Amino acid sequence: MIKLFIALTLFFTPSWQAVDPPWQAASAFPATGEVTYYAPGLMEWVYELRIVRGEVPVCDPPQCAGYAATLRPGDLGRLVWLRPLGRPAEGPFLVVDYAAEKDFERLRARGLVAEVDFKTAQRWGMRGTLHDVQVLTESPNTERIVLPLMGMAGTVEVAPAPAPPRRQATRLWLPLTLHDAP
Repeated sequence: MIKLFIALTLFFTPSWQAVDPPWQAASAFPATGEVTYYAPGLMEWVYELRIVRGEVPVCDPPQCAGYAATLRPGDLGRLVWLRPLGRPAEGPFLVVDYAAEKDFERLRARGLVAEVDFKTAQRWGMRGTLHDVQVLTESPNTERIVLPLMGMAGTVEVAPAPAPPRRQATRLWLPLTLHDAP
């Protein structure tokens, strides 16, 4: 009887249905859900801390449109593009933070997929949570070349882009008192 139940469960479970990865793993993007934002300066502080610790690469504007936090630590250092409902996609955003393990299930059940830095929230005119925002791992605006480039003498080789320059680490400090934002 148990074997029959397992067989029927496998038969009636759609194969395209992805299993939700655990908290430690990387998120399965693309994903759609809610996006909120950090307090002014907080995401930048986290970004600087992650750089000093060597956990994320340097990706200052204009290379990156901003910074994001996702639910899982496996996303740290990834580049993502965000597409709010009714707007073009924007990015890349460097993932510099993630949810605490104790908050993961609650935030996932709520439908939160990301948080953005305060400058991005201002640019988007956010007054609260945005709904139906897509998180993508590549720009939907990029045209792809499918065939190799052919020159007069054969295939043209494209040199790789140079690595971005490393930035000097700055001293970090966190105020001892918290104040409400104006």
